[in-house]
Amino acid sequence: MNQGEYEALMADETKRVDGDISWVEDEDHSPALHFRAEIASEAGYPLFAKGYLNRVSRKLNYSLIHRQSGRIYALDLGREHKNPGGEHVGEKHKHRWSESLIGVR
Repeated sequence: MNQGEYEALMADETKRVDGDISWVEDEDHSPALHFRAEIASEAGYPLFAKGYLNRVSRKLNYSLIHRQSGRIYALDLGREHKNPGGEHVGEKHKHRWSESLIGVR
């Protein structure tokens, strides 16, 4: 994916979850719940959404995943951390895919 393709994908207002989202208990018996939902669109992007909630630490994450490019967008709530580039981010922040971040860990 290149930056132009990413911008077009994000601007596409036909993306949607068809059906209900079901939060399920974490299979490792942690205090977490999670979901995975397929994303449909007129363009047929290879996307799914994931959600994660740790009920003890009160950390919540929603991620949009592109099957070939990985996580392309995320919203984190309740979890401060440093990004791979060393930037400190607060408890509520977004992560966006960028060509400049390819290969950065």
